[in-house]
Amino acid sequence: MIYKIANTEEEYDQIFKLNYETFVEEIPQHEKNETKKLKDKFHDKNIYIIAKKKHDVIGMIALSDQRPFSLDLKLNDIDKYYKGNYKKPVEIRLLSIKEQYRKTKVFTELLQRTFNYIIQNAYDIVFISGTTRQEKLYNHLGFVKFHENVGTKDAEYMPMYLKLDSGNKVLERMSQAQRVNFLPGPVDLSEDVLAKLSKQLYSHRSSEFVSLTKDTLSKLERILGVKEATILHGSATLANEAIMAQLKGRNLINGLILTNGEFGSRLVKETKRHGLNIESYSVEFGESFDLDILSEKLKSSNYDFVYLVHNETSVGILNDLDEITRIVKGNNVVLAVDAVSAVGAVKYSYKDVDYVACSSGKAFCSVAGLAIVGSNCELVPLENTPLYLDLHYANKMTSIPFTQPSILMEALNTALDAFKTDERYEKVQEKYSYMKEGLKELNLPIMKFKDKEVSPVIITVELPKTICSLNVGASLAINNIFIHYKSSYLQERNIIQFSFININTTKNEIDHTLNILKQMIGDY
Repeated sequence: MIYKIANTEEEYDQIFKLNYETFVEEIPQHEKNETKKLKDKFHDKNIYIIAKKKHDVIGMIALSDQRPFSLDLKLNDIDKYYKGNYKKPVEIRLLSIKEQYRKTKVFTELLQRTFNYIIQNAYDIVFISGTTRQEKLYNHLGFVKFHENVGTKDAEYMPMYLKLDSGNKVLERMSQAQRVNFLPGPVDLSEDVLAKLSKQLYSHRSSEFVSLTKDTLSKLERILGVKEATILHGSATLANEAIMAQLKGRNLINGLILTNGEFGSRLVKETKRHGLNIESYSVEFGESFDLDILSEKLKSSNYDFVYLVHNETSVGILNDLDEITRIVKGNNVVLAVDAVSAVGAVKYSYKDVDYVACSSGKAFCSVAGLAIVGSNCELVPLENTPLYLDLHYANKMTSIPFTQPSILMEALNTALDAFKTDERYEKVQEKYSYMKEGLKELNLPIMKFKDKEVSPVIITVELPKTICSLNVGASLAINNIFIHYKSSYLQERNIIQFSFININTTKNEIDHTLNILKQMIGDY
């Protein structure tokens, strides 16, 4: 049995037949017709959560979040009678399950997926025209009747609402269901890291905090393999921007940005904002850089610096930083690296680069909010740059130039203890390899790279045009499996991604995910 969001003509056709069986033949709400199909008049607005057994749709629940709802029409406007406040309503429109499956768990499972969808899309109230046959169930879920019954004697319905607030115990239980996380962020947190987040805040000027920060910096310098690390209060974007401010402050104006994905392209945009004179060496999405071309570019042009992404998450390629570093440094050019999604997932020493940017989130498996810059060169003071971007000043102040939240530093310091051994890196690789073999068995097309540029951080699946990436991602989500699919650059290419930096993902969860995928889209 599989539960998904309907999106094919075959599924819709079966839904129309199921509607007819339920709302014409069983509940005489509509007139009979020769086709024995009933297309709901709100069909184009509906979202159908369906249960399928092999190729057969055996149950469905229809939702709509577009007004007017069917209940609006029955009451001549819901708001005339419902006087509470809400911002984002949704209506559960229809429920139909084939008779032979009604005493199975299909209804419960359909309901779970429906409320998963409702919770994940942040609706704050649900309206229904509840059948009088299921009044006890609706009351158990917390629905409240707010108008006298409507309809006919044979098809009588109760106008009801359910407020989606913290007081509903049924919804709280549903929202606490186990989740499988294949997202590149936010990431799973270990129990000891979570414990630090509940610790009482203390002053960033205290001896305790200074000692904590120095210890954190020491751990980062060891993991990154750099001479110095500096921590700023912000996201990884701040780390990159602080590096760019350093480049400009050193009068390193002419730069070459290497781009083969979304985040390389973002570096181009960011460096231009800093008034740097940028050229880009761009290859197609996910392609390898031709190192001979790179070498020629550096020899024939007067570049001051090269900037690139180490692990290009948007495609899942681990750019050949060893060779690129050799070429760049061989031409006496400064090298800056965005290693946001590589650090913590791929063991690598950045001892030969000038600057490396990362953050407390991602594969360090702490909470995002601390930007980290590793450096192997002297940091220069920036008198004409906003103080917030001045790495020299922050470094001079032991990474406490301004207020730093103690719980974020506590969490990061604790998370870094996991890197005393190579176990974390090995687990990332192990889960990557296991999932890759499973996807191969399903014959799903995985984006290919050179052997030395295969990243264990993320797998990119290029779905056939016959399969919609948005539907796959949303259908997995209602099963509490979360993958990377919503970003515009993924939607444009009909791509889904699975990340392996989350510490709690198990082989059993990978098997579970593969099984659902197989039932959902079959073998290709």
